[in-house]
Amino acid sequence: MLSTEIDGTVDKASPVPYYFQLLQLLERAIASGMLTPGEKIPTEAALCERFDVSRTVVRQALSDLDRTGLVTRVKGKGTFVAEPRSAEFVVRSLTSLHEDMTARGERLETKVLRLEAEPASPHVAQMLELPESERIVLLERLRFLRGEPLVVTTAYMPYSLCAPLLQLDFSSRSLFGAYERELGYKLHRGTRAVESRPANAQVAEQLGVYEGDPVLVFTGITYIEDGRPIEYVVEFHRGDRSRFETELFRP
Repeated sequence: MLSTEIDGTVDKASPVPYYFQLLQLLERAIASGMLTPGEKIPTEAALCERFDVSRTVVRQALSDLDRTGLVTRVKGKGTFVAEPRSAEFVVRSLTSLHEDMTARGERLETKVLRLEAEPASPHVAQMLELPESERIVLLERLRFLRGEPLVVTTAYMPYSLCAPLLQLDFSSRSLFGAYERELGYKLHRGTRAVESRPANAQVAEQLGVYEGDPVLVFTGITYIEDGRPIEYVVEFHRGDRSRFETELFRP
């Protein structure tokens, strides 16, 4: 869409700041469907020319749109109208991302980045209740939803429990399903924590965001029926593509 198709003008006689007027015009264009999800926002230069404002004004308006989640910035490509966020449940039952998405009729695509055995770091060993440098199985995957990167997950598993997983293809297989069907373990309980962090260079490149952009980081431990940890997982979710929900009940 050309920038000339965005309705309205910036009133130079108005006491309302120029950037805020432009912000309102862009918000209206998005709300009305003039700019649709996934559509590229006109370039800064085009917006400057169309509305006769400085690049500083345009950048502030786009920055505010980004903070509110109405647009997303893709490194090397530009600014786009944000897609609707995917709802995921934080507290419900012990299910995997693959299982949650499948239950909602969504299909995740998976790229396996690493599947290998290595010595456990002190932190991973502590999480899995193992001696330091004990061998573990590491599975790192990049998950896509509707063709766009959504989350990078790294699962650390005791080698003594999960060595056969090194022979499996996880490009279309649920890890929880593999624990239960291929290995015969019964998953019993899990812990989960979530926090916001700035994306480092590696995560930013994997998720297609800018370094320093906020990402949601989930960490968790899953236990089998006899109480042993079978998995320590770290997940980096795109903050502009994920929305997490929980159900609360009054006791």
